[in-house]
Amino acid sequence: MSRNLSAALLLVCCTAFSGSTQHTLRIDRSNVTLSDRCGWSSVSLPQALLKGEPGEPLLPCMPAVLVLPAGATNPRLSCRLSRPDTLMVASPLRPAHSLRPLSSGAELRLNPDPELYASGEWWEPDPIVWQHAGSLSGFEVFSCLVRPWHYHPGSGRLVLFERADLEVTWDCGTVPCRTDLQIQAACDRLECLVDNPGDLHGSAPASRPRGLADTDYLVVADREYLSLLQPLADMHSEDGLSCEVVAVQDLLASHPGEDDAEKLREAIRDYHQNMGTLYVLLAGDETLVPDRLIRTECEYVPVEYAPVDLYFSDLDGDWDANGDGIYGQPEDDLDLYADVLLGRALFSTQAEADLFVDKNLTYQSSPPEGDWSTRALLCGAVMFEELGYVGAKGADSMDTYIPDSWNTVKAYQTLDGDGIDTHVAVLDSGTAWNYYAGHGNDRGVYWSRSPMSMITNWIADTLSNGEMAGIHTSIACHPGDFEEDRCCAEALLNCPTGGAVSVTFNTTYGWEGYWPDLGPSEMMCIELARQVFQIKQRTIGLAFAASKDFLIPFMHDGYDRIFQSLLSWSAFHDPALRVLNVPTQEGVPPVPLTVAPPWPNPATRMAPVRFFVDFTTPGPVDISVHDLTGRLVWRDRIYGRQLVCWDGCQSDGRRVRDGVYLISVRQGNSAVTRKVTVLD
Repeated sequence: MSRNLSAALLLVCCTAFSGSTQHTLRIDRSNVTLSDRCGWSSVSLPQALLKGEPGEPLLPCMPAVLVLPAGATNPRLSCRLSRPDTLMVASPLRPAHSLRPLSSGAELRLNPDPELYASGEWWEPDPIVWQHAGSLSGFEVFSCLVRPWHYHPGSGRLVLFERADLEVTWDCGTVPCRTDLQIQAACDRLECLVDNPGDLHGSAPASRPRGLADTDYLVVADREYLSLLQPLADMHSEDGLSCEVVAVQDLLASHPGEDDAEKLREAIRDYHQNMGTLYVLLAGDETLVPDRLIRTECEYVPVEYAPVDLYFSDLDGDWDANGDGIYGQPEDDLDLYADVLLGRALFSTQAEADLFVDKNLTYQSSPPEGDWSTRALLCGAVMFEELGYVGAKGADSMDTYIPDSWNTVKAYQTLDGDGIDTHVAVLDSGTAWNYYAGHGNDRGVYWSRSPMSMITNWIADTLSNGEMAGIHTSIACHPGDFEEDRCCAEALLNCPTGGAVSVTFNTTYGWEGYWPDLGPSEMMCIELARQVFQIKQRTIGLAFAASKDFLIPFMHDGYDRIFQSLLSWSAFHDPALRVLNVPTQEGVPPVPLTVAPPWPNPATRMAPVRFFVDFTTPGPVDISVHDLTGRLVWRDRIYGRQLVCWDGCQSDGRRVRDGVYLISVRQGNSAVTRKVTVLD
């Protein structure tokens, strides 16, 4: 997925110089956990994701993400593995299986590659699983996925390389200009993504002065709806954004393209590059504002054509680089980073448009009082019973980011349990944050057993939460497919007696992961909560875009389920919406060393303990875990701000006993200690 930008599409300011940068991935052997189940050995590693082609050994792979100087083109990567450490596995390594969409009832089958597993030779795969280059509103981002393993099936020897030295070189290119607002929004996304955040300032595109004709916030609507949308633009104008409500007919008539979708995309690109546009609201469903149907294809799932609004926000290239007229294929040069923060309002009548505006004005200017604004509902169904794959795990991971001051209601289906209906009363009482981990179709999300309905068109139509409309997100297949007659997302947004103010649902399939790893759809929904509640992004549009950015470095080939998940997950809301009861961190002075509260806490179900370590002084940071007697049970060292994972085991791989443990993080004279409780 390399990308070559056309100079004709850039506002050229100056020329970047050729150069290179180095980055080192360090993997501590003591963090590796080996387990044996059903005659297969499994390997886990914090901060990594299990990867493998079907039939190959399933092993943890580590991402690296770097920001390069603005204008850098044609990046090239070299990787050198060193510091090998040999582990012994008691049984053959578990092979990767073909992953299934979350609506699938297909049987799980493990089919090891006979040539690989019966061979007496070393399996020495390429250490670089995948590499990806993209442009995020003028910032150049390069990522790769590293597999630091060699395996000898005959003897059971597994070699971990504890160090991977990466070097990226690039050629010079043109440097674009962006407004300060666009640059700051990109930095907000990249600071928590790249491994070299200290290089952000020097890698930024050129800044240009704000002009009188600039449009920070663009609303695109059918001509008959312009006056209905104006109050929403006026509200954002009062907040300091320059806003414009423009007729889609005028944009289509004034921009080139093979069809209306391409003309609309060219118009958005024009606004982004020449008028400083950051936020875009497509105000209307496909009957009023064009959509783009993208061919989605992944492993053993039938080909589908689904509406993908990322086409209108990722503005690099034309999404049909191979010229076959089929948009959104991996070979079409997609970089997948959204250049504008885009949402779609799913209405098709003036009454629904009025309702959308009224809900947003109420939510953002005069929300009802009461505890509804600090109440969350997390629903988790049984996803794949034969694996023990339950939605509760992803929901619990999300809950670690929801503030302790909030009231979180959990509706979790057990492996042998029935569906749940008591959560509907919670929805009626008003909820600010809602998550649905279940099976799906365009009409809703479901439990695995009766009563089946988790959130459906019928439930949405009959909600009575009134003006207490909150944010709803889901991992399920298809509930956001607005090309169908009436999808669940439309029902939630257009409920006149309540419903939702924001919906982030899939327009096609959601995807599982290699259990106990979570799937890509779950990872994005959980990351959305982190971006909102922990990172405190200023708007839901920023948080949504950053959640997709987080997943891009984990791709491993063009047609993988991560690529498809990025296309599918779509935003139906005002992208400039500010989430209630999440104050921004603007103006807070930096602290030399900070450690976020560990989660989950208490840690149960063999869940790893995670905590984000941030620091401003270059150099190593030492992390250790002690029990209350002062005995050291685990330690690690990091060299950059990052999410740290402790799997709840001692350095020898044994699970620690129940109890309270102290996490100590130290750099120089600065030290922070956090407590975490570990349960069986």
